[in-house]
Amino acid sequence: MLNPLLTRRKNFMVYSLAMGFVAAAHFVILYVFFDFPLLVAAVDSIVYTCLIFLSGIGIWYIVRYLGISDHKYHLVVIDHLITGGILVLIWLFGGYYLLSLLFASDAEYVSFLAQSLPWRFVYLMLVYALIVMVYYLANYYNNYHEKLLQESAMRQVIQESELNLLKSQINPHFLFNSLNSIHSLIMTDAEKAGEMLLELSDFLRYTIRQNHDELVSLDTELEHIAKYLDIEKIRFGQRLVIENNIGEACRQRKIPNMILQPVYENAIKHGVNESTDAVLITTTCQVQNGMMQITIGNNYTPGNLSRRGKGIGLDNIRKRLSLQYHRNDLVQIAKSSFYFKITISIPEHEPVND
Repeated sequence: MLNPLLTRRKNFMVYSLAMGFVAAAHFVILYVFFDFPLLVAAVDSIVYTCLIFLSGIGIWYIVRYLGISDHKYHLVVIDHLITGGILVLIWLFGGYYLLSLLFASDAEYVSFLAQSLPWRFVYLMLVYALIVMVYYLANYYNNYHEKLLQESAMRQVIQESELNLLKSQINPHFLFNSLNSIHSLIMTDAEKAGEMLLELSDFLRYTIRQNHDELVSLDTELEHIAKYLDIEKIRFGQRLVIENNIGEACRQRKIPNMILQPVYENAIKHGVNESTDAVLITTTCQVQNGMMQITIGNNYTPGNLSRRGKGIGLDNIRKRLSLQYHRNDLVQIAKSSFYFKITISIPEHEPVND
């Protein structure tokens, strides 16, 4: 990590102000309490503060090198006592010799300078300890902040992986059914088999092109679903009837892509596939209180509802919406003796990212 005093102007300004306060306190003690002339007190405070100021920037690298761990606190303290002692001695005698040269003619001040070395040593050690403490606190904050960012990134990766896994459970089921249908059509209607293969190619191209967490407009999603339904119409012919009633307020509203496909898969699998009569799949959408409500329903032959399977597709929808919106009340199911209906609610706000 780069020195925060050299890379951030705000930090450098705060550091400069702190050193200015140290210089002012130093000056007041000499000028007010020891009654030295203004020039002498000012130069004394400036010399020592400049030494501290310049060396204090480098103390950051000492702190970075002497990192604290749970098993070597005492070693860090010893290292700092040695390092700090050496650095403070450099400050102490560097300032002493420089000031002795500047005020060599002032015997009283030079004598005071020599006599004050012990308390100056203690004072400079306290300043060193304060700088080290501030650096450790800043280092701890930066590490804590980086850890939070890493944890957030890791949660995002886990969420993306889980969403990707949920989607991967949807596509193979449809793909296997489509390939089996194409195989059957090759023997009976080669032209329809070719048509279905082209539709399947377009559908898969769209699916691969989309990111699992990408938001798309409802219109775009329904266009994608239309490709899927076109494939199924080739399989089932007039047994599959589609009816859409989409409000204008819904068309450009964003939803997670491919969130609706499992619903249509279920309608085909447990409605059309198990019925000899025509099955009507209706899709309606309206916006109420800022919430977009998409309702997909289909009739089915009585007795088939109990064989609807394990509901993996609907569970996937619930989990995806829960992961993306942090809500568990966005999927509602209603069923009767002849009709199955699912309502998916999409909040107006964007999905939540951790």
